[in-house]
Amino acid sequence: MNALYWVLVVALLLAAVPAQAALQTWFAPSALKVMRDAQPTKAVRWEMAAARGEDEACQVVMLSDKGTSVRVQAGDLAHTRGKGSLPVTLRQVAYVPIGKDRVPTPDPLPPLAGSLRLRANQAQPVWVMVRVPADAAPGRYRGTLRVEGGGETKELPLSLVVWDFALPATPSCVTAFGISGDWAARAHGLEPGTEAARALYAKYYEMLLDHKVSAYSIPVDLMSEQAPRYLNDPRMTSYLIPYPEDDGELGRLVSRLVAGGWFRKGYFYPLDEPVTKEAYDRLLAMAARLRRLEPRYRLVTPFFRNPDWDEKLTAYDLLTGVDTIWCPNEHFFDLEAKTRPYLAARKAAGDEVWWYVCCGPGSPYNNFFVQMSGMAHRMLFWNQWREGVQGLLYWSTTWWNPNPAVGTADPWSDMATVKDINPDIAGDGSLFYPGTKVGVDGPVSSQRLEIIRDGIEDFDYLTLAGQRLGPEATREYVARLVRSLTDYEQDPLRLEAVRRELGAALEKATREARRCL
Repeated sequence: MNALYWVLVVALLLAAVPAQAALQTWFAPSALKVMRDAQPTKAVRWEMAAARGEDEACQVVMLSDKGTSVRVQAGDLAHTRGKGSLPVTLRQVAYVPIGKDRVPTPDPLPPLAGSLRLRANQAQPVWVMVRVPADAAPGRYRGTLRVEGGGETKELPLSLVVWDFALPATPSCVTAFGISGDWAARAHGLEPGTEAARALYAKYYEMLLDHKVSAYSIPVDLMSEQAPRYLNDPRMTSYLIPYPEDDGELGRLVSRLVAGGWFRKGYFYPLDEPVTKEAYDRLLAMAARLRRLEPRYRLVTPFFRNPDWDEKLTAYDLLTGVDTIWCPNEHFFDLEAKTRPYLAARKAAGDEVWWYVCCGPGSPYNNFFVQMSGMAHRMLFWNQWREGVQGLLYWSTTWWNPNPAVGTADPWSDMATVKDINPDIAGDGSLFYPGTKVGVDGPVSSQRLEIIRDGIEDFDYLTLAGQRLGPEATREYVARLVRSLTDYEQDPLRLEAVRRELGAALEKATREARRCL
């Protein structure tokens, strides 16, 4: 055999070896929904910034021209001056099919277990989160993300600046979100009302609270010995007080809550979205009963339109002296001209102002539908501060009605949760995923829920800025991102830039105030 033969043999063998898949990696902000057709950017290093007591996240995105397995690892972020470290949590960004075309859309965040399989030419993000303790040392923390796959290894620098101020333990934004416990139990294969179902509800409740969101109902009876554990938790901003028909039962409940110092965070919510005269008459009777038993009651009645029997009447005419927490739907601020001046007056008189979203309003208003942009979720809280609204109510986080004509039994494969109302919206009333499908005995978070926590933290920033920088200066920051309820910033990088400026200004103001003490 001559030399030419061996040259040809080697050439054929090399031709038979498939070319290595080109692995590309880059960072993306947490408020961006990375679709499967996303293309690489030049963001190969990333710096986050956060206050003490805040959770901050970004995404690392991977793309290969051929299918390949990848492994993502992250070490702790170490303070550059040796003042401690911050652990990094990684989660997979999973996709759910949305709409008639079943477009894969990012939302569930199951645990990242082992390696990930990349499909050829399909972007795959990993959620990267850092929790900053309330006592963390301010300064810069640095670390590295390591991505291995397709015969390549990428090391991506990651850092986080901790500002020298802290977010409050009790969020500035009051929240009241529902958990449909029976639907959650059935999605986990449990019988509603059992001890196992109650334990599961507690897990969903805790995950909401961990995201700075308060559920309607605490996991135990308000009269139980375990109730103070939940009622004394500073993270909780509100809770629903049941409305029993028996005066004695209601009186005993109220007396206990007043004596424990818990009544001020509780609210009654016995009737929803009144429109007819009959509904308003019932509500007036309920308020009269509460006034008789405990004049300091707090009552919320969400509404999305004016009453239907007299075009001269507004909801404000009928709810004055009844509700103490005003809660119109977000779009009603634009629909009813009386809304802004009237609610400003009621707030000045000592009432509270909340708002809510549900199956409406749709785009271009802010809401939490899966098919909306991440910025449509997050800018809700900037608009909330701009409108002077103190709280947000949301009807459910686990609405998984298994009737296929009404809702969905499996949000992992079908997020048309309110088919009976509008089959074209996805994820209304569903911010969690049941973990059974991915081996989790409890809830799995979503990108939307993470963005909601970010928005609540933004609201804390704005509240602190109003106190330390002044309302006018704070309004200037807000105006750079939101102009109206339907005109708001869609670029997450623009949000990051404004937030960086605001955080730096808050740090400076906090340090100056500290020096004056």
